[in-house]
Amino acid sequence: MNDLPTLIRRLGTYAGLLGATLIFVGDLIGKGTVGLISYIGIVLGVISYLLGLYFSARKRSFGWIALMLAVGAIGVVAGLAAVGVAGELDLVDIFVPISFIGFAACLSQQSDVTERSVIASLGVIAVLTVIISGTFAGGGGIGSNTDPRVYALNLHMYAIAGLLAFFAWILAMINTFRIGARGWFATSLLLFGVGALMFGLFGPTAEDVRQSRLQRAARRAAGMR
Repeated sequence: MNDLPTLIRRLGTYAGLLGATLIFVGDLIGKGTVGLISYIGIVLGVISYLLGLYFSARKRSFGWIALMLAVGAIGVVAGLAAVGVAGELDLVDIFVPISFIGFAACLSQQSDVTERSVIASLGVIAVLTVIISGTFAGGGGIGSNTDPRVYALNLHMYAIAGLLAFFAWILAMINTFRIGARGWFATSLLLFGVGALMFGLFGPTAEDVRQSRLQRAARRAAGMR
């Protein structure tokens, strides 16, 4: 029974990743028409999102809960805004972000949403989204450079990647400011998305910064630079 939470967490992780993939593939195949594949992806994405909220509440991580609610709310607003523009609800804008953030929440063991691993996860998801969507849907899709609905799908995926990169950027600046990593703070601030990804993958921890300061203080005390 002790392994049950771990199994459920893995279920949420796989459901989020597979859900986002199926939503994208279904919309790509249907050229803007939502079919069975996309609906399966939506169900999986919602399951992942709800499990992510459950585990966030279980570890009392209000940061994770706030992040998930913010991503979900922005997705819903974007999907509803499409009604006024295109005359129909955009399910990609609503459920792909939900699937991605559910995947990240179930994947992470961290209760602090500003931890480097969380920032790295959001950054990597954003980069892979741009690469994969640009490959298969950019310019109308592989083998087609004319279909505007497929090209529109690509733009929506780029916007979703930008949303995740934005939150990674915010979290990276909070983390670097809090631990006093001034160089990494400047890098994260000036290099939107990219700087956050670099910090998430290669940046220092609070202990690294503390040890670096102690070493510099010790060298100064010894008359060294």
